[in-house]
Amino acid sequence: MPASRNKTKNDLTRPLSAAALAVLSKVPRIAGSDFVFSAGGRRLGGMTRRKREIDEASGVTGWMLHDLRRTARSLMSRAGVPSEHAERTLGHTIRGVEGVYDRHSYRAEMLIAYEKLATLIGQIVDPQPNVIAMAR
Repeated sequence: MPASRNKTKNDLTRPLSAAALAVLSKVPRIAGSDFVFSAGGRRLGGMTRRKREIDEASGVTGWMLHDLRRTARSLMSRAGVPSEHAERTLGHTIRGVEGVYDRHSYRAEMLIAYEKLATLIGQIVDPQPNVIAMAR
């Protein structure tokens, strides 16, 4: 995501999990468009209307788009993703001494975080009857 579209005003590169890439590979593309999701070849906008359509299609209301970020962050904790990696997947600015001196991209760590998130979502959406959760 270019800095101009990111609230931190920094370029942000997010590696995608294999599950996300599989979904995206099935999305029809508009010839000549740089966007995967677009409105006639332009950047997708009108999220209020699109959220309303999701509400109607799913029958679920009373949520905000930001809730998806909060849910993803909470699920990453549940999946055992270290907090410092999960925060970077959301594009949060790391403050203090660590934010000043640590210039590592965390690309590999973010990919692992997204893979763990995708695995957990898969287990939630499609639980396998032959798998029994162990009590802790």
